[in-house]
Amino acid sequence: MRRSLPTWMALALCVALACGALAWLSVTTLRLERAEARARVQAQVEERIRLALWRMDGRLARLLAQESTRPASAWESFYSPLHAFSPEGGELSTMRIASPLLYGTPDGVKLHFTFQGLALLGSPQVPVMEYALALTAGARREQIEQYRRLLVELESRLDRRVLLGIETGASSPELVVAAREQNAIEFSRRQEQAWSNALYPGLLNEAPSGLTPATQEVQVSPMVPVWMGEELLLVRRVERSSGSVEVQGVWLDWGRVRTLLLAEVTDLLPGAELERVAPGAGDLLERRLASLPVRLIPGNVPVEPAGGAPVMWSLIVAWGALVLAMAAVGLLLFGALSLSERRAAFVSAVTHELRTPLTTFRMYAEMLAEGMVTEESQRQGYYATLLRESNRLAHLVENVLAYARLERKRAPRAVEPMELGALLRDNLGRSEERAGEAGKSLVLECDEALEGARVLVEPSGAEQVLFNLVDNACKYARGAEDARIHVRAERRGSRIAIVVADHGPGISPTDARNLFEPFSKSSERAAESAPGVGLGLALSRRLARAMGAELRYEGKPGKGAAFVFLLRLG
Repeated sequence: MRRSLPTWMALALCVALACGALAWLSVTTLRLERAEARARVQAQVEERIRLALWRMDGRLARLLAQESTRPASAWESFYSPLHAFSPEGGELSTMRIASPLLYGTPDGVKLHFTFQGLALLGSPQVPVMEYALALTAGARREQIEQYRRLLVELESRLDRRVLLGIETGASSPELVVAAREQNAIEFSRRQEQAWSNALYPGLLNEAPSGLTPATQEVQVSPMVPVWMGEELLLVRRVERSSGSVEVQGVWLDWGRVRTLLLAEVTDLLPGAELERVAPGAGDLLERRLASLPVRLIPGNVPVEPAGGAPVMWSLIVAWGALVLAMAAVGLLLFGALSLSERRAAFVSAVTHELRTPLTTFRMYAEMLAEGMVTEESQRQGYYATLLRESNRLAHLVENVLAYARLERKRAPRAVEPMELGALLRDNLGRSEERAGEAGKSLVLECDEALEGARVLVEPSGAEQVLFNLVDNACKYARGAEDARIHVRAERRGSRIAIVVADHGPGISPTDARNLFEPFSKSSERAAESAPGVGLGLALSRRLARAMGAELRYEGKPGKGAAFVFLLRLG
């Protein structure tokens, strides 16, 4: 065991290094997989947000286009056209036309308003001087009163100085922010498209009717969205040739507009919300609408992350392969070391087994050759000893050669049917001689009913199995008071059992576990117990299995050893 310790330590180090490397690879792979999954989810979220912003800006473009293209005169309840002619061809400068805004506001608009300087607010929906004319033109009294209340409410909330100080144009100051380049480009494109749709909805080369040419007397700027407290307004400046400046605006129904915008993106962002953007909040540009100072809050975006099952299964397979490889290497190393130790023990035992008879041979041969033994009886005793030792060596060599043949040839041995009585009578002669040499008597016990039973057996192999069992009984039960060795035949189910039992001390449970292992007996154990190399029982079991039989141990400690040779019926 001590000699194999460095080998096992080297294997443990290799296993630790392999497991550590694979563990690091697994952790890194899983971390990258999770990062990639998060990136894919975030990309899907951002794509949905981008589509939602495009939809909202497209929806707002229709409202902006409608309000931006209205002529400045539409903010008067009744206005006089620049040139009107009678049917006779004369000019009618006093002709008055009702504004379309007199009869109501579009969806998402509360009120249209206008003012100059610090004068009172006016509205095309609230005629003052033309009240009776408005009723005659078809306006409803209840509607005018409703708009009048809204106008009074707006008057209390409006900060005229803020509106008068706005520099209107394609973009307002709060739209100019510092953002990342890619988001700024995206926002710029949506903004250009939104305002382009608002100012030129027909995509015509000529200017729309709401933009008065330079030759006319009125210059109108584009609409600009402005937050006034919690209210959202669209305002523009109107400069007349007289030098007066008028502010015209649209009071949007922010609750209704928000509902319409969120309805556009319900399929993309079911939990989305819109919140106002204060002037100068440039860090909110990433999810800001291009048309209004409003920011999109996407909420919980229902995006299913892509599964990482292939990577996980790959890692499981890799770990399984590593465990199997390490187990295979460990078992192979264990087998190699065990085989090496058994062979070392075999060499040691064989050396011990050969040394004793060879020493006897040399000593007795020298004494006989030099004539030192003169008495005939003593000389016959020496001859008998030499014969016994030669048989012992022959048995040892025979076992080793038979085991080597079994190791090289895996094909089962040829069997033939044979009567049980004939098998026992023909193959126990050598065993009886061995028992007689050891001072034992071989007792054969076989019922007459079983003698004629035919069993499948290979005769030479069966003879060697029985001889090895009797030889073991002679060696390990040599000090027993009862010198009998029993060989009895029994029927066990569909098989015939030949039991070889003695009256010796038996075999301990510890030794019984390795009883049929080859080369399991060292020279020290051979010296302590009985001569042998620990190959006889291993060879006997292999011979038995080669002919389709089985060899088992059924003895109990202190009650003698009992080996059962099970044969198939033929």
